[in-house]
Amino acid sequence: MVHVRGEDVRIEIPAEFNLSDLLIDRNVREGRGNKVAVTYVEGSEGNVEVKLALTYADLLRETSRIAGALRGLGVEMENRVVAMLYDRPELAEVFLGSLRIGAVPVPINTYETAAFLKYVLNQSRAKVLFIERDLMPLLEEVRESLRYLRRVVVVGGEPAGDQLGYRDLARSGPDFVEPEPMHRDDFAFWLYSSGTTGPPKGVVHLQHDIPYVVQTYYRHIHAPGEDDVFFSTAKLFFAYGLGNGLYAPLWFGASTVLFPGRATDAKSVLRIIERMRVTRFFSTPLVYLRLLDELRSGGKYDLSSIRTSTNAGETLPPQINEGWREFTGHYVLDGIGTTEILHIFISPRTDRPVKPGSTGLVVPGYEVRTVREDGSEADVGEAGRLLVKGDSIAALYWQQHEKTKATIIGEWIDTGDLYVVDRDGYFWWSGRADDLIKSAGAWVSPIEVEQAILGHPAVAGAAVVQSYTDDGIGRPKAYVQLRPGYSPSKELEEEILRLAGEKLKASYKVPGWVEFVDALPTTATGKIQRYKLRQIEMERFRAKLSKPGQ
Repeated sequence: MVHVRGEDVRIEIPAEFNLSDLLIDRNVREGRGNKVAVTYVEGSEGNVEVKLALTYADLLRETSRIAGALRGLGVEMENRVVAMLYDRPELAEVFLGSLRIGAVPVPINTYETAAFLKYVLNQSRAKVLFIERDLMPLLEEVRESLRYLRRVVVVGGEPAGDQLGYRDLARSGPDFVEPEPMHRDDFAFWLYSSGTTGPPKGVVHLQHDIPYVVQTYYRHIHAPGEDDVFFSTAKLFFAYGLGNGLYAPLWFGASTVLFPGRATDAKSVLRIIERMRVTRFFSTPLVYLRLLDELRSGGKYDLSSIRTSTNAGETLPPQINEGWREFTGHYVLDGIGTTEILHIFISPRTDRPVKPGSTGLVVPGYEVRTVREDGSEADVGEAGRLLVKGDSIAALYWQQHEKTKATIIGEWIDTGDLYVVDRDGYFWWSGRADDLIKSAGAWVSPIEVEQAILGHPAVAGAAVVQSYTDDGIGRPKAYVQLRPGYSPSKELEEEILRLAGEKLKASYKVPGWVEFVDALPTTATGKIQRYKLRQIEMERFRAKLSKPGQ
């Protein structure tokens, strides 16, 4: 029977505290005021330049200014503050400044659509939005349908009309704002997670969730110190990136590097690692693959500073992990975390053997079970649905009570992932129990992609499922049934994908392949049976792996 509990660990979380104080002020009080906390780097194709470096004292001042300015805009405790910003110091200041006054920051995906922005702003009832200047067209598209938004703050460009400029707003705030005492069980921040058939889910995290994660995962898997430099290609609006790029380095008095550029810009990522002497590197499979391609093409980079490399978002193919080891001397720690659990809860360990392809062992402070469909515990070697227990689990999905009850079962949460556990206690991912697709480290709703494809006049039906490249990178694949009078062709495939790309906006949502079929598998009531298509794709992928050289 599979029921695994990580080692018991001492976790200290006071009844009252302020996260901004713990992450910034505490470092200043302990003598790290002049230490660099945040380095901001810009550039592309390997031509990177340090644009700004903030010490802990600088970060305290700038965060206080934004906290005071938010109060001046009428933001009160528990009010939501939405930030659609690239990875830059301004996003860190908004996140920490909101926490400082007891408001609730909501960082959201900068690759999303106007419809998504509208949904988040209306559901969260945010009074204030911080948004990149070049993303303003999204807001303008839905501005008239926003019921609660009062002020818009523009970052990375000049404001227009009644918009506010970020730097002018920051200068209006005081140099120090006293942090508001918060209870450990107060709301802290929201993150949005994709849905399958329904709208996105607002995942509500509490104040104690961050202290729990840093005292379990980070302390026992990485054991970072003040001399560490963190760099995450996963962006701050992801739960994975938020920990790696912001709250974990600050908790340990270390430094973080923020880069707003494309995560797949391999030359820039490798140059940043080299130039900033990054010690803790965090990324996703597609990026690791691009980095290996650049290294194997003859690019020369000094990666000797890296102490640990980490993967999450989707399983790292073993061949990529082996390749990374060739260039760095160590395996990637390929773990699993979720937005709902905030960070990684199963991970390889630096003090235990790493099995490439395995997700590793249960992180100290967490407890895991794998169960069959009837709720009984699966046996060793048997695939079962993954349930997790740990005190970083979100409180609820905002305004989705039924979904909350179905997912959070007492102290346990149903991740929707299927896992096999071997006799050594190592966990092996066996796929998803639902229809969500992992692409470039982000969850993609098949419904959204199918709707985009169905907009083409030739398409009678579409089903989008998880598939994989030859390298094991997850991508959506579309099965398409054509209307009478249309015939499959490469030209039609390209036309369908081009239309989908125009509607979806984000490239990671666009299918990597189209397969034309005479009919889609459906139930008697006409519901598409995506699981049958997923099985086909998994069998094809396994067949590829079984071939010599794969």
